[in-house]
Parts: sequence; structure tokens; C-alpha cells
Amino acid sequence: MRSVRVGWSVLIAAVWCSGCASARHREPAQREGVFTERGGIILTGSALSDGSGTVLAAMSGKVPNFRVQRRGGRCPEITLRNNVSFTRDNVNPDVYIDGTRATDTCILDTIRADDVDRVEVYPQGFTTRPGYGTQATGLILVFMRTG
Repeated sequence: MRSVRVGWSVLIAAVWCSGCASARHREPAQREGVFTERGGIILTGSALSDGSGTVLAAMSGKVPNFRVQRRGGRCPEITLRNNVSFTRDNVNPDVYIDGTRATDTCILDTIRADDVDRVEVYPQGFTTRPGYGTQATGLILVFMRTG
């Protein structure tokens, strides 16, 4: 009788653990126009043209761990990862518009989302795309619509 109880216990534990493992490896639900690729979060199409106005507004709520703080008349302070432990004054990610590095994050608050084809966000701060630097606080690459 004891071996039957042990057998059922092992079976129940195996089923429970397999359920945990499959839940852990499941891909997060993909929103229309938002997906992951090469370590980055990509926003295209309807994710950018949902009537949010600026690129910064269109990104909010669509990029995991994306937080924006506004202080006085300064540029938005953007955080792309949890547990930021930087002691520098500037913890913002580097922003590139069509391959050209912007001087600050204010540009994301001035570009209309309707004028943008694609935004790539790299929270870890590096991309395999040639021509871009690395930044410990992340990268935001904006590609404008042509024509």
C-alpha cells in the first residue's frame, strides 16, 4: 500500500513540476506591433500609431520595465530596466534617430509617432546592428518613415 502512495506522490509531483516548467518558458503575450528580436523590443505599425501622439507616449505601457520621470523643465528621465544602481547624473539610455545619436531624451517627446516606422529598444545596452555604440543604461533606436 505504501508503494502505491509513493507512486501517486511522485506522479502528482511530476505533473505539477511540468506545469511550472511550461509556464516559466512560455513567451509573453505579444501585442499587435510589439515583439522581441535579437535582444530588443521592437515597436511597429499599430503600436506606434495608436493615437498616443509622441514617440515617448507611444512607448509607454508597451516596453517592459519602461519608466519615465519628469522633473521640472528637464528632459524625461527614462529607465529601461529594474534595479538601476547607477550613481551617475545621467541614467538615460542613448537615443538614435535614423543612426544619428541624439543629445538627450527630449527628442522622443517631440517626434510624432505617426512619423516613425519602427522603434527598437535594447534594455541591455547593445545591439548587433552595425554603427551603434553600447550604453549600460540601454539604447533606443528610432527609424523614421520615408516618403
